[in-house]
Amino acid sequence: MKLSILIPLYNKEKYIERCFKSLLDQGLSNNEYEIIIVDDGSKDSGAAIVDEYAEKHSNIQLIRQQNQGPSVARNKCLAAANGDYVYFLDADDYLATNVLRLIIALAVENDLEILEFDTKQIAESAALDFDSLTQNPQDLPVLVMDGISYVAEYGFRNEAWRYIVKRSLLVDAGVRFIEGTLYEDAIFTASLFITAHRMAKVDIDVHRYIVVENSIVTSKDRAHNLKFIHGMVNAIEHFHGLIKDLDSSHVDYNKVVKSLRGRQQAFVFALLIRTLKYRLLSFKDLKKILSRLNTYEAYPIDPKIGGIGEGNTRRFYNNFFVPIFNNKTCLFLGMVLMRAVPS
Repeated sequence: MKLSILIPLYNKEKYIERCFKSLLDQGLSNNEYEIIIVDDGSKDSGAAIVDEYAEKHSNIQLIRQQNQGPSVARNKCLAAANGDYVYFLDADDYLATNVLRLIIALAVENDLEILEFDTKQIAESAALDFDSLTQNPQDLPVLVMDGISYVAEYGFRNEAWRYIVKRSLLVDAGVRFIEGTLYEDAIFTASLFITAHRMAKVDIDVHRYIVVENSIVTSKDRAHNLKFIHGMVNAIEHFHGLIKDLDSSHVDYNKVVKSLRGRQQAFVFALLIRTLKYRLLSFKDLKKILSRLNTYEAYPIDPKIGGIGEGNTRRFYNNFFVPIFNNKTCLFLGMVLMRAVPS
């Protein structure tokens, strides 16, 4: 079995069939790959749709569980996987046609532990786009490097659907999704990348990321946003641990530390923006969080490290927002003003 595609499912009946259609149009035989879905206690008919596909396709497996969150579902998917490589995909996304065969071939030919590829962001209302834009992908260079060098060269994005990973690397390194928190993708990806010995990125148009209204990312719900706040704090803490454990003798050590610290500060910045925008915390609670972030060397924000915005946006954020965020008196006044503005 070459590849296991692992999908957590929760109330995605509107999208799961589209996802399946793209996965079954990859030019692979059933014995080359499997699709494992863990239904996380969905309240819609998504699991019933999966059942219908599983009856027709021997390489589709459905596992049911009570609602425990996407991390638990992903870990359960992984425990059931048999593929040499695994790919974590979201149920509301899909893939371009006939791209997985090439991705698998490149990973095997180059003995890669991780292979990253390109994604395209599409609005939920936009027309379906199954055609890959990549021309002559077999001619694309594959530059293999260890994970620390890779992060120094390319940085990293949080999402686990940007790459396939050798299952043995996950098993040997003991990397899993942390359960009961948000931003688990960021922790998972960073932990995995700096552990790898052979990884690469290829400019192949593979994945379609669908921007879904009222998803957990775009939701304005107060409870969800509080989970985001605590998830960011948890991620910042884990990144602090990764930095402490990083091999200081590596030639790219300083670059990777800066990259990880930059990601920490991006989380701090996003945490403060979300706190102000949605009036989420009391100033007393925020002070406790900021004190905790200070012990992780993530606060105050250091503009020299980077990680907040790009180009002119970065300059604006660093010149306007960062001085306010780094001054607790100004931050408190900002919270008072935001509470006075009608939501």
